Amino acid sequence: MHQNLAIFALSLILYFLINSAFAKDQSWLNYVEPEKKFELKYPNTWLIGNSFNQTSEDGLKFYTDNQSRYQSNEIMQVGIGQRNSELVAPGMNLNTTLRLDSVLFTQKFKDQLQNFSVSGKTIFNKYNLSGHPSLYFEFSYIKSQVTKKGFFIATDINNSIFYVLFTPDQKSFSKMFPVGMEIISSVRIHNLI
Repeated sequence: MHQNLAIFALSLILYFLINSAFAKDQSWLNYVEPEKKFELKYPNTWLIGNSFNQTSEDGLKFYTDNQSRYQSNEIMQVGIGQRNSELVAPGMNLNTTLRLDSVLFTQKFKDQLQNFSVSGKTIFNKYNLSGHPSLYFEFSYIKSQVTKKGFFIATDINNSIFYVLFTPDQKSFSKMFPVGMEIISSVRIHNLI
């Protein structure tokens, strides 16, 4: 019994070491938004699908390879949105704002993505984007008959919403998660206005 437990523990440790090494062994490129609103690092093997356009609802898209880009199967989107001024009450604190964002984004994804569901609870202020407290949740959905699993992280700065939507296939989520966290830790938000 103790031997089985020890083998399981060792296997778990090796699994996490290999997965975290995957993120550390990557070579990274730096993306700087043309107006210098934000920057982040991403794996040098990834492709950027479009120029950043703040008016685009889809944001800046990243792909793991040309085939993924051809199939519109992005692994990540980064965007900036403006909050509807009717939804902002004077004196609303950041936690209330992030909770509102969580509800609005969850509803938007349910409306747009097949079989969308949130995994677990939305987490507030555990992760941050460039020093800004953020909301975070993991989710799954189906795209082109493939189950995707990902995470969404967003923060509010002066009524602008900066977000990262990370969406690998479900089977590679555990392997890609350290890469996603490395990207999140590299985000630098300069001026969203």
